[in-house]
Amino acid sequence: MKSVEKHTPWYKEPMVLLVAGIPLIAVFWGMVMLKLALSTKDSLVSDSYYKDGVSYTENMETDNKAKRLQLAADMTITHDEVTVVLTGYLDEQPATLQLQLIHPTLETRDASILLQRMDDGAYHGVNEIFLPERRHVWLQSPEQGWRIRLTELLEFGKTVHMSAK
Repeated sequence: MKSVEKHTPWYKEPMVLLVAGIPLIAVFWGMVMLKLALSTKDSLVSDSYYKDGVSYTENMETDNKAKRLQLAADMTITHDEVTVVLTGYLDEQPATLQLQLIHPTLETRDASILLQRMDDGAYHGVNEIFLPERRHVWLQSPEQGWRIRLTELLEFGKTVHMSAK
């Protein structure tokens, strides 16, 4: 007696799904990655890498001057204002300070705030950023040639203590 074999259609065979499915998934995922690569910008590449490397020595001098002066600052950011109280061994308090709030990856999100000394001895400036965000914070006096820096998660109303290291 002759046996009759059942034949299933090709699209119901598990091996066909395995053999054809994995390459199809790889092609789909490759298209997703290509779309992401073409639609996002290369924000981590610095156009001025050489200049940044050359200025490393200058930056260390400004940091070391702040350390010698034992400078420290308490910074508080509200929705509309930045307040900095500066302490240390300065012969004369600077009239203005420059506060740079640098985004770790996106240069377009950086902010530079000019702080002016008021009658109460504190420095005040206008807040230009949305919080909470992690930022590299540089407080510097270009006229006196010192800088204090740190990296911190900034939040509204939170007092951040900075000191020269």
